[in-house]
Amino acid sequence: LVVTPHFFRGAMSADALAAHFEAVADASPVPVLLYNVPANTGLDVEAVTVARIARHPNVAGVKDSSGDVGKLAELVRLAPAGRRFDVFSGNYGAALPGYAVGTAGSILAAANVAPAECVAIRQAFLSGRLEEARELHLRLLPMARAVTSRFGVPGLKAALELLGRPAGSTRRPLLPLGAPAREELRALLEAAGLRAS
Repeated sequence: LVVTPHFFRGAMSADALAAHFEAVADASPVPVLLYNVPANTGLDVEAVTVARIARHPNVAGVKDSSGDVGKLAELVRLAPAGRRFDVFSGNYGAALPGYAVGTAGSILAAANVAPAECVAIRQAFLSGRLEEARELHLRLLPMARAVTSRFGVPGLKAALELLGRPAGSTRRPLLPLGAPAREELRALLEAAGLRAS
């Protein structure tokens, strides 16, 4: 999983991004999965640029965390013909709609908190039980937002601890989640049907 270079994001043209990812793919002993996470990098890689990079034989797919379902559809549409190139949603809110446009799956922070439920959503979708998938997806949505865009990594670690699955302390410069936010998170976990201790 290789994140977009973003320190000099103003210079990250399509050519620069393609050269970077192709160099990584050339040097990597394992297949490379591109990671587009614009909320954290300030850089949103265009679907046509991903499609260009996807022609490299050691680039296996992309995790797109933009939350843009239209972009997921475009990534699926532009995937190289004749070989496997998987498109994954990295944004919980876009995961279920992403399945409808042909993504291979999702790679979600929320799946650390509710793994069985995230698998159940995918399985319900694949089995045609769309109402079941929709209901479960919507039930988990506030929790998923809390452990990503709202509280971030500190929220994710706190949620796991509250569920009896501690994932270690939050690394600096991030700070641990404060007591009021932990209580709010506990309530969101319980509303999602997850037992918090």
